[in-house]
Amino acid sequence: MIYRGALSDLRPLVIVNSLDLPMPPPESFCELMWSAGYQVVFVRRPGFGSTPALPDALLSDDCVHNGAAVVGEAALIGALLNTLELENLVLMGIGSGNPICYRLSRLHPQIDFCIFANPTFNQDIWDVFRPQWLQAMLRQTLISKSGLKIATQGLQAILRSRPLWFFRQIVQKSPGDVNYVNENADDFKIAARLLQNVEPQTVFYDIRMSLVEDPMLTDEFFSGVNAVILSGQETTERWQSQLDKEAERLSLPVIYAPAGDMFVPYASPQTVLDILPLAQPASIRSVAF
Repeated sequence: MIYRGALSDLRPLVIVNSLDLPMPPPESFCELMWSAGYQVVFVRRPGFGSTPALPDALLSDDCVHNGAAVVGEAALIGALLNTLELENLVLMGIGSGNPICYRLSRLHPQIDFCIFANPTFNQDIWDVFRPQWLQAMLRQTLISKSGLKIATQGLQAILRSRPLWFFRQIVQKSPGDVNYVNENADDFKIAARLLQNVEPQTVFYDIRMSLVEDPMLTDEFFSGVNAVILSGQETTERWQSQLDKEAERLSLPVIYAPAGDMFVPYASPQTVLDILPLAQPASIRSVAF
């Protein structure tokens, strides 16, 4: 999705989706960015409902485990950015889309600045997922192929029958996210329809690369990368302590927005605006938090 339909002279703000929301941000968010000099370009990742999945060979267990799948997806999205001839762009990953963005930050020369929104890095955060049945479902996807199939079928059944209930359940600890779901109910109904078409192996790949330790994230991985972490204050103390620990290890600054968690950029768009001056050369930056 290219906001307003065609590329302009404004600076591109490229957003890469997470598993839970394969939808572009609402018009209000895009218009706010436009007024600040940024044009939103939303990339729906391969396999998320209306887009072809990665090739079966790339989604094999071996390729998922050894990182070939995520590198392949990053290369594919990098090729899209080249085809669109985007320059001096800002890249924002949301949730489970971040592992692709980590790699893109090192691979693509036209990415000047990255915002990693609600990332997991190598945090030990299994116990923060709520409600309890969601935590069990996520674990089940990684245990066995039969568990993956059962969990995916269960997820899709809920999305068919009670889509808004599902999204309200998974964001229940964040009032900002709950408000975002309620204010954009039609988008979440579309997201639910898209997610009903996601193949089990894509779900496995996405959850594994987000919640299992990523060996590429060494202490020096982001050396020379201009990036920040964006998280919401409406998270648990466990999440924040684990995120702060990883951010310190990776030498990345963390900015906490007043509202939001899973959908923090959209629940706190003003914080995104406050961050964007960091994408400018140091000589002309003006930003305070």
